[in-house]
Amino acid sequence: MRRTHSTHDRSPWIALLALGLLCCSPSIAATPDSGVQGRVLGGDERPVEKATVYAYEVASFEMKEVETDRRGRFLFDRLPAGMYQLVAFKPGFRPTVELLLRRTAESLQELEIELERDELADTRSGEDYWTVRGRVPADVLRQIQQIHAVNHAADGVQISESALYQAHMQALSGVQDLGGVSAQHTAAAFDVRGSVGSMKLGIDGRYETLSPRGSSLLDGEVRAVALKLASANEQRFRLATSTGQLDGLSPVDLQHYQLDWTGRTGASGETHVSARYTEESGYHRSGLMAPAGLPASSETWNLEGTYLQEIGSAHTLRTGITYRQRTAADSLLFGDSTSADALTDERLGVFGIASSQLQPRVLVEYGLYSTVRDGGLSLMPRGGVVVELGNGWRAETSAARRLETDEPELPTRSFDTAFYSDRDGCYDVGESCYEVNLARGEGDDQIRLGAIHREYAETLRVYFSPDFFDRLESVFMVEGDELPELRLMLARRIAPKVIAKLESNYAVGGGGLFYATDDTPYQNNVRYLVTSLDAQFQNTQTGVFVAFHHLEQSFDALDALRTEDSPRIEMQRLQLMLTQDLSALVDLASRWAVRLNMELSRGATPYTLTADDEIHKKLTGGFAVSF
Repeated sequence: MRRTHSTHDRSPWIALLALGLLCCSPSIAATPDSGVQGRVLGGDERPVEKATVYAYEVASFEMKEVETDRRGRFLFDRLPAGMYQLVAFKPGFRPTVELLLRRTAESLQELEIELERDELADTRSGEDYWTVRGRVPADVLRQIQQIHAVNHAADGVQISESALYQAHMQALSGVQDLGGVSAQHTAAAFDVRGSVGSMKLGIDGRYETLSPRGSSLLDGEVRAVALKLASANEQRFRLATSTGQLDGLSPVDLQHYQLDWTGRTGASGETHVSARYTEESGYHRSGLMAPAGLPASSETWNLEGTYLQEIGSAHTLRTGITYRQRTAADSLLFGDSTSADALTDERLGVFGIASSQLQPRVLVEYGLYSTVRDGGLSLMPRGGVVVELGNGWRAETSAARRLETDEPELPTRSFDTAFYSDRDGCYDVGESCYEVNLARGEGDDQIRLGAIHREYAETLRVYFSPDFFDRLESVFMVEGDELPELRLMLARRIAPKVIAKLESNYAVGGGGLFYATDDTPYQNNVRYLVTSLDAQFQNTQTGVFVAFHHLEQSFDALDALRTEDSPRIEMQRLQLMLTQDLSALVDLASRWAVRLNMELSRGATPYTLTADDEIHKKLTGGFAVSF
């Protein structure tokens, strides 16, 4: 084995804004600015073409892979800081494992890897491959095993189909306090991946139940399955379905079906097509304080097509078209429990976003969102600039504001949904959106300070948990609301073997007016704080995750005749999750891990909102295995 390293201090390329502009897969450049590049050579010092090189990060278990070109060259572009095991392999050669320490993602490291030919061993038996099993990470080992199996099949050797697949399974169980009622919480999930010829196949699913003891009217169940296919020509297909049901005095039902296709278009283009259907009842509306724009039930179709094209080395263009049709029913509108009026809302959108590298230190983005609905047209131009400030720092700013060219012919009670960290949601329901960020570094050595100010033009339900049973961990925004928000993200290697990542978002705002389902006008006020700390201890492969959510929403009645206190919703949740990889402590044939999750919450349960200070507890534990 012969290896040489050299590290060069380079300034990082200006990062793209977080609007989803993607660049194509990294290619081997003559003079890359960062990453890990090198050559794979055979025992005769000749380049090894089409050898697979894996970069396995020993702390996060994340793995990247590239293939050498005809000169034996490979490149991992902008590989984050960390400790890596580089594994090179090609059928007919013995795998080679090398350790690599990256102190920063901006550095450029170069190396040569030698592969020794396995001419004396019986390549069909794979005996020589197993001699290095102890040094190769388990995840990489499974990938190499697939290459071995495919190679043996080509030689006419019978192999087991299971050798072409890898699987991951997990199971959790515990108890949860639902405000005076104790419930059994169980969950199971699986993930199977493999190859059928040149096609990569994956299927994953999960099943979750919540069963209160002593009550058969409050049972909840979640089921989800997804099928993924990827062909050799970089076409990807995904079909997913999920259902959630919750029985009780106010039943909740949610069904979701989605189909996605992504493929290469030309030499540097990519096309993505998505179709989604969602049917819900009682999910988005909860309680009498919900605005009338949130329906009691709805059916929604979403169709989207996007095209991404790189124009030279300095320009990128992303265009797309979206269509949404939602039929909503209001069974509690304005206090009329017998009303079941259905309202159909159709929306057609077209957008285009471009970015140009004007100078080595300046990136400019510009674009336009247009929406047609009910005879009205709205335009939202946006622009942004990313400037490299030196010493690894960069400044990012963007602005967008809606322009209404025509008023809708008919009044609509339109609404939308989003996760609290979704920046793109502002362009769908926002009146204006302004953002500024100051950032430095990447991977486990970075800091980002930012602020965003949003003004809403439509009703939006903002969710803070992806868990079906935690749907009440949410707030709603209405037309006229303004919401300034501060954001902090800090990742550091605080010790040689300890990595920590801190994220915190704080927002306070409101001011919009709406009519609730009790036919009373209110002014909306919102405040939330979301903070999390994720620490990884590499020596023992232990993970610690701590999160704190605090949500407040109050409503000021505008009716002078109302004398009671203004309604108010407050919710707090503290979560502590511990994970331990047993493979780091015991030599196991498969990779095992255990997880313990503890939560304390106040103010909300999966069934109702409470105004008291009662503490609700949740404790779950389980295991996961990969083989």
